[in-house]
Amino acid sequence: MPKRSPLALLLLALALLLGGLTARAQPVSRHLALGNPSGAVADPAQPTNYLISRDQYAVGYNRDRGIPTWVSWHLQAADLGDTPRYEGPFITDTSLPAGWPRVTHADYTNSGYDRGHMTPSADRTASVADNEATFLLSNIIPQAPASNQGMWAQLEEYARTLVGQGNELYIVAGGAGSLGTLAGGKVTIPASVWKVMLVLSPADGDDAARVTARTTVVAMWSANDATTQGQTWQSYQTSVRCVEQRTGLDFFAAVEDTVEAAIEGSGCPATQDYRAYLPLVINGDAPVTPPTPDPAQVTIQQIEYDPPGDDVQGEYVLLTNSGGSAADMTGWTLRDLANNTYTFPTFSLAAGAQVRIWTKAGTDDAANLYWGRSQAVWNNSGGDTAILRDAAGTEVTRRSY
Repeated sequence: MPKRSPLALLLLALALLLGGLTARAQPVSRHLALGNPSGAVADPAQPTNYLISRDQYAVGYNRDRGIPTWVSWHLQAADLGDTPRYEGPFITDTSLPAGWPRVTHADYTNSGYDRGHMTPSADRTASVADNEATFLLSNIIPQAPASNQGMWAQLEEYARTLVGQGNELYIVAGGAGSLGTLAGGKVTIPASVWKVMLVLSPADGDDAARVTARTTVVAMWSANDATTQGQTWQSYQTSVRCVEQRTGLDFFAAVEDTVEAAIEGSGCPATQDYRAYLPLVINGDAPVTPPTPDPAQVTIQQIEYDPPGDDVQGEYVLLTNSGGSAADMTGWTLRDLANNTYTFPTFSLAAGAQVRIWTKAGTDDAANLYWGRSQAVWNNSGGDTAILRDAAGTEVTRRSY
């Protein structure tokens, strides 16, 4: 082997170093264009602040809590299509480093908590892959049904309304604190849930540079329990700065400092537990009242009356709420022409959500309710009619086959 001069060896070492740095350099995710809230990195040596970067969103994941600290995503019209909601079990994230606990669908079963999306399924309907990615359990936290199906769903719908008006959004959401754990300590139940959103009119150029002191921001913080039942997200508005103080995160760090200070507002009031009640301001002029959501509109989308195999085990009626508000279905009834009647338990169907009413026995959750019968209800021949009535006995809808 020919000998190399010290200078040649030095140049070779520099070339290898620079080449290695270039190979390791990663492009900034579009979902982190306004900043990485915790400075998370994709390094297994940082298990409580581990960065997961996907095409659909970015995550600051905490291995020890089994949930994300935050999830950040950019939302624009191109993200919204006609892909139906994925209907399989929630998906274990096998991309996590080897040896880390893997959260499963069953870890939430019978817990009393919904599998609460951070990046919502309805925000990623441009493709099947985009929608399925929202069901990875690294994008999920244990969320009280009253929160997940109520004011949280309302705020998600409001975000998509803003996109429909020609805007694009940067959204970050997560949970804080602890009410205990699921799955033998593997999954922490957050005591609170929070979300911040920044709204931009579409334009070319660097998004962080386009943010001004008059840019619209929304922030909310609420308890992760049944106290939010029947409440609107506007009741839990606060300032971005207050959410930062309570989480230790830094939102919109890529925005110029004076602009960032202006849009984040003041900190948490000393006299309040978690709310600051700041009005939503556009262009620094006047409070904006978000549009009143369309009323709930529950319809019978499908009657699965002759499934493969045993009828009792496979029969169901699929209901869809295509309105803009949650439907409180407590005490509603579903019956057939023979007057076999199912009465709904305490239950709310979120805007845009679906629920199956199964003939068989099972454990109720946000997407499945169980009649508990040992005999089939829906006729295989001769047809039948499903009739849905509200708690007052007023017919809501019917479907025949």
